[in-house]
Amino acid sequence: MSEPAATELPGESFERWRQRIGLGLGPALALLAWWLGQGSASPALAGLLVLCVTWWLTEALPMAVVGLVAAVGAVVTGLAKPEVAFGAFGYPLLYLFIGSFFIAEAMRVHGLGERLASAMAGRAHSRLSLLVVVSIVAFTLSTVMSNTAATAIVLPIALAAAAAIGDARLSTALVLAVAWGASVGGLGTPVGTPPNLIGLRELREHGIELSFLGWMAIGVPVGLVLLAGMIGVLCLFFGIRRKQPLAVRLARTERPWNRGEIAVLACIALALTGWLLPSLLQIAVPGSPVERWVAEHVTEEVVAVVAGCLKLVLPGGSARVRRPALTWDEAIRIDWSLILLFGGGVLLGKLAKQTGLVDEWGGWLVQITGAGSTWSIVALVTAASILLSEATSNTATATLMAPLAAGLADAAHAAPVPSVLGATLGASFGFMMPISTAPNAMAYATRKVTVGQMARAGVIFDVVGFVLIVGGLRLFAPLFGWS
Repeated sequence: MSEPAATELPGESFERWRQRIGLGLGPALALLAWWLGQGSASPALAGLLVLCVTWWLTEALPMAVVGLVAAVGAVVTGLAKPEVAFGAFGYPLLYLFIGSFFIAEAMRVHGLGERLASAMAGRAHSRLSLLVVVSIVAFTLSTVMSNTAATAIVLPIALAAAAAIGDARLSTALVLAVAWGASVGGLGTPVGTPPNLIGLRELREHGIELSFLGWMAIGVPVGLVLLAGMIGVLCLFFGIRRKQPLAVRLARTERPWNRGEIAVLACIALALTGWLLPSLLQIAVPGSPVERWVAEHVTEEVVAVVAGCLKLVLPGGSARVRRPALTWDEAIRIDWSLILLFGGGVLLGKLAKQTGLVDEWGGWLVQITGAGSTWSIVALVTAASILLSEATSNTATATLMAPLAAGLADAAHAAPVPSVLGATLGASFGFMMPISTAPNAMAYATRKVTVGQMARAGVIFDVVGFVLIVGGLRLFAPLFGWS
């Protein structure tokens, strides 16, 4: 007996056509860019950039493969020597990815995320409080692991709660709260989602060092405001009110703590301490020998790798089964493709800056759009990132938009930090379609939410998100001297 055909997500046929068209469109646009770019800063780089960006946005090839194409193309066209082109895949921030991925994988292996989600859900006493709880849990987990992993952990608990209550509208709201809460939570820390590190890298290329605490100082407040806006949209759209008690008491996890969970908690505490320590010492004892030594040697990448690899040593088994908190076979299951994508983006960004191409394109965009002030540029790049993220991955959107935002700001002699942050934060939006993000696809796969419901509520949240991102940056940026 044959297996039933898998249910196709709405928009998947469009995705296939987009990939097929993009495969041929990339070289055609690259040749056009090379031809039009004769006499510009670097026609060859213009063609290579257009090729890679087209393939990234259409996902014609796996994004990691396109990252490798960028390196090969740079060598073949003479833009960079092999040691420079392939050296981009050793960029320090890549190891912040790797260490945080190890932590997230260990949390998944030992069920630490499920424990947190179940414990908090068991404290809910009303429908509104349940919605708030699952949103906060998804948000919190997503600050230290991928949005997809956070959704995978919290979604079954939200579905179990929805089944026990038996309200279809509440079920839809809970499913969307998990998916969207995970996407918003990624904004809070540099390791929360890949676009954040792309934004950090772009700022570093402009000589601006934004620490882990510095990112949190803007990411957490903006993220929390967005979370409150999300909850408000869901309550309004699905009719959830404060005085709607739960008819059932939700179960909580009662199993004892295991060694693996304790080891993972210890590593998370170590990582957070190490990431925050340089900024705290800079505040407490600026200029002291200790502060200078820590700033130079206890970097975010070093902390991430130490905390991540420590789980390969700490005990994580039981009295009967001896094993580390994370085995190497488990560690290598992380998403290595992001490392290659990020390396390709680093290389293209460096070459664009060195050749002056990004400044040239930035000046051209300023002339076309008329955006000449910091906040008009922030509004422009934030809106563009939100729109692009609905049709393509948030990482591809950030790879394109972060350098463009910086180029626009430079061309207009505006502040680069708010522009890059607007493009980066906007890239993590994409709430209208199941194909926009992996969390959206997982939410739709539960069959608790229709495309129409997701699209109608999502477009409202996109608009609310745009206003809150631009407004939040307008409020907080001057406090840090970024405007």
